[in-house]
Amino acid sequence: MTVGLEQLGGGTFARFISRATENRLSAFLCGIVFTVLTQSSSLASVMVVGAVEAGLLQLGAAVAVIIGANVGTTVTGQLLSFNLHALAIPIAACGLVLLAFLPRGRLKNTGRVLTGLGALLFGLNTMSQALTPLAGAAWFNSLLSAADAHPVLGVAMGAVSTAILQSSSALMGMVLGLAHGGGITLKAGASLIMGADVGTCVTSLIAGIGTGMAARRAALAHLLFNIFSVMLVMPVFGSFIALAASSADTVPRQLANAHTLYNLAGAVVLLAMLGPYLNLLEKITKPKNNGKKRTLNIVVEIISKWFQKICGGIYGLS
Repeated sequence: MTVGLEQLGGGTFARFISRATENRLSAFLCGIVFTVLTQSSSLASVMVVGAVEAGLLQLGAAVAVIIGANVGTTVTGQLLSFNLHALAIPIAACGLVLLAFLPRGRLKNTGRVLTGLGALLFGLNTMSQALTPLAGAAWFNSLLSAADAHPVLGVAMGAVSTAILQSSSALMGMVLGLAHGGGITLKAGASLIMGADVGTCVTSLIAGIGTGMAARRAALAHLLFNIFSVMLVMPVFGSFIALAASSADTVPRQLANAHTLYNLAGAVVLLAMLGPYLNLLEKITKPKNNGKKRTLNIVVEIISKWFQKICGGIYGLS
């Protein structure tokens, strides 16, 4: 599927975003559209890092595209929440037909994408079914209970799991599979999915290794966006869960809506404060006079002070 996506979008994406990202709103929408079409925020973020490294994209536009990609990837959860695994085999079959009868061209690459998407849906459903017996395991229930009682712990568990799996969609599929079987609560599932967004940033961070300063800043922007989104929601997590619960009648749909609302909230705040956000990235990555990087303590202090200002404006904190 990755090969097909790269050949479908990779050749034109960098050229397209250089023309379609003249302002933060158009760049944001570009990230949403591309990720909705490809169902891969990791692909979008990696390609953005490459475009910045090649000088095709300015840092501000790159950050807006990445924010849009995070919102776009919530469509995956929306699709999985409708339990579309029954369409996995027909989708894969259509892809195989295109691969078999079209030796080259865009439709052949579309066949690769469809085949991969069908395999993804089938695999996620298989993983979900495999997790069903865990619902009776005491240790597994203890973990879910801990995530339900302590959302921050759930976020950490989701981040670590996704960093290992290298796929937020995989964790999303497992969480929604448990939700379909009644094996997870809304609070626990929401915290795990929020953590999955943080863990998936490992892909763009890896892509930034060995690149120039601007590309590394774009990769770091992906991580910080998800961290800030978590920090924005945590002070009002109870109200956030109540809003998600009122948005649908079933837990899977509530989880998908929570994921979308969570990413939209972070996107609205950071797009409105894109200038200060870019300044933060520059401060974090700016070397000292002797060329050495700032220490972790200084980085944490900068982030804390910057976010305290945001919280002061949003929550009325002093």
